[in-house]
Amino acid sequence: MDRRALLLAALQALHVSSWSAYYALTRKLYNDNPEFLVMLAAAETLPTAVGMFGALLAEKRGYHAALALGILEGLFLAMVGVFIDQPLMLWLSALLASLFWSTSGPQILGYTMTLAGGSGTVLGLVLAGSTLGWSIGGALAPLLSDIIGASHVMIISGIITMTMYLALILLSDNLKPGKERTNWKRTRFIAAIALLSSLVFTGTEIIGSLYMAKLSVETGSSAGYAAANAATGLVAAAVRPAAGSIIDRVGENFVLAAGLAAYTVYIALLSSLHGLAFVLVWLVPIYPFVDTSLYKLAARLLGDAMGSAVVSSSYSITGLVLLAAARIELGESGYTLLAVASFQLALVLSIILSRTASRWQPHGRVYLISGGRTRKLGGR
Repeated sequence: MDRRALLLAALQALHVSSWSAYYALTRKLYNDNPEFLVMLAAAETLPTAVGMFGALLAEKRGYHAALALGILEGLFLAMVGVFIDQPLMLWLSALLASLFWSTSGPQILGYTMTLAGGSGTVLGLVLAGSTLGWSIGGALAPLLSDIIGASHVMIISGIITMTMYLALILLSDNLKPGKERTNWKRTRFIAAIALLSSLVFTGTEIIGSLYMAKLSVETGSSAGYAAANAATGLVAAAVRPAAGSIIDRVGENFVLAAGLAAYTVYIALLSSLHGLAFVLVWLVPIYPFVDTSLYKLAARLLGDAMGSAVVSSSYSITGLVLLAAARIELGESGYTLLAVASFQLALVLSIILSRTASRWQPHGRVYLISGGRTRKLGGR
């Protein structure tokens, strides 16, 4: 299990490094256009509702079928590089890359939880690969773009993503998650998790768009921006295994609520600080606790594949909210208030959902597809 978890972590590092490069470069190139950045965030989030299709495909055919669509994710991520200086085509390329990420990206985590039997510690290890990749991509992309150009950096990033999915399919077993019988309770929890996740992501997307752009300004140079992005990922990667272990011990419900409360203070500080103080607050690792606990809560209630898909699909709701906000042109203070309100509502909903969820938990089964036969591995 440890070797397979390390393999997943390494592949996730490559995967996320490509998206980190995308975020770092687009936020730097368009840091003087907050309305376009919010519309870009909408393009990145609107298509994620198709993640439900990826989950259903994994439940029916095994994870490999869902992961194969990720090759198209890499193709359109490369197209971002082709159209890096054309906002409309860049927006469309990002939309399509996000669409195919939605079918495939969440199923990497679904596969991880199926393989690990729902262990938060193993999930934290694989997510540590994600944050290490965020550090690598965010650090290298601004520096490489000064040498070979942002366009070439993004084309290379797309190729890396396509290669990652091919390697994952070739080097991993085609696990098939257990399929829960659809009933009114599962439907209710799907709606609740979708709403909770969309509120969380509304806040974090505003941070990742506007305040990452502010980071590129506050650091003062490409080298400073690269160093800050590298430090962000390294700090989060170091914290992630511990975050997973803490969640296993004290429960995802408590950790999620605490993380959402902390985010309210965090974004208020980001909006008011500048220079080194801003950078130091930026580095505080809240997200590893929030997303790990959110994914684990969703998997416990909905199953591994569907839980990961519902959380990721919720970005579509976030995209609609951000698109509406961009049309209104709220400005930095307005977006900050929207993020604070989203975190507060998510906190209330997480407490309500946690109390309701404690009365019901589905019984999942996990299968391994091998040589044309299915073999039961066990249940949760």
